[in-house]
Amino acid sequence: MNPRIRLMPSPIATPGTSTGSTSHGYNLEIKDVRTSDAGDYVCQLGTIVPREIVHTLEVMIPPKIDFVSPPSRLDASKGSAIRLECRASGNPQPKVIWTRKNNVMPNGEANVTGNVLEIMHATRHTAGHYRCTADNRVGQTDTREIFVNVLYAPDIEVERGFIHTGVGFEAQLTCVVHAEPQPHVIWYKDTTQLGTTEQHSQQNRGNKYSLIIRNVTYSDLGNYTCQASNSLGRDRGYLTLSGIPSICFFDSPTLGHYRDQYNITWTVQSYSPIREYRLFYRKQLAKSYMYHDKENQIFSANKYNSPYGLGLENQWENVVIPEVYDEQGLRYRSFAGYEHVQTNTRHRRSFLIKGLTPATNYEAKLQARNEHGWNKLSSIFHFTTASEDQEPSAQPAVLHGLLDKEFFSSSNQLKSTLFSIAFSIFSTFLLTIFVLPSST
Repeated sequence: MNPRIRLMPSPIATPGTSTGSTSHGYNLEIKDVRTSDAGDYVCQLGTIVPREIVHTLEVMIPPKIDFVSPPSRLDASKGSAIRLECRASGNPQPKVIWTRKNNVMPNGEANVTGNVLEIMHATRHTAGHYRCTADNRVGQTDTREIFVNVLYAPDIEVERGFIHTGVGFEAQLTCVVHAEPQPHVIWYKDTTQLGTTEQHSQQNRGNKYSLIIRNVTYSDLGNYTCQASNSLGRDRGYLTLSGIPSICFFDSPTLGHYRDQYNITWTVQSYSPIREYRLFYRKQLAKSYMYHDKENQIFSANKYNSPYGLGLENQWENVVIPEVYDEQGLRYRSFAGYEHVQTNTRHRRSFLIKGLTPATNYEAKLQARNEHGWNKLSSIFHFTTASEDQEPSAQPAVLHGLLDKEFFSSSNQLKSTLFSIAFSIFSTFLLTIFVLPSST
């Protein structure tokens, strides 16, 4: 007799008898239930006509993961197939669910069939912790993790391939390097390998590798290369450190206030003073008559003036706009930081285009030049002249490329000086009127 199983009498109330009248039945008690205890239990009654009652015992078992392949870690090469397997037992039979820790499953790459997760082509995005969870809603779930490590040669992403700077400023060049195993990164200026000096330093945070240049000089401008290598290969990223202005951005309203003229405004960032601008503008033709060439030049074709049905017309008007460096200009520019190392790198300028056609669509583009050269042409800006002249909304006036509010905010010393002079003149005037006559 199994000591865990015993038969125990149990009082049973007899229907139709007085209160407290009982007969005796029996209970089967099983302690420390095990999986082997599951099955049918028969209770037989020794009556003239034998009777029996059948009880079925089903043992509910929490989920348990019995097998995981690979056990905890898998190293796979880039492009190879990955197969993860997870088997679990329990009653009812647990359902196995695959998830990725702190991330989503590889989009379109993972295929789950039963207890198996397959990834046909591993990439660097495949790497991570994969979690196998077994659940049958009995007790707690069971979970195992497998770390997938994908090995691949360095893959470099350049944050900014063209970095604008200026002499005396600090510049930072950054390459984002993805690689496993960990890469070794070297920086080059042209073909010269760079080390760590007082002016040049290198740092990395995570997969970002940076070259920091303090107090940029003319010789620092030029082409740079970041090279990353590991046991599986190498990659290079190319960057240019330049002092030319950044691309100009137009910020004037697209609808003008006058019939035959338009005040166009723009902003450009330059770490050294702008010397001149080159503005291109022309009428905009219907889109069906326009096309682009490789230089981002837009040409228009008119089917009526060409022996072949199409011809070129409406070329760009070219206006050179120099920066004005008169005595007053130099004076307020010194307050803006143009002496020694410039601190104000944003330049805003406007130009009044005259001789335009009323109610007509125009397009414009722009270049700026400083001591280092011309920047790239801006994106094409579209504007329209008014059909009738109207009063413009109040806007700050532009003085030699700097807004009045920029001029006054950057020249508090000048304003203080002017105020002092005015006060001195006024005081002298009062003395002349009141003091001098009394002395005579």
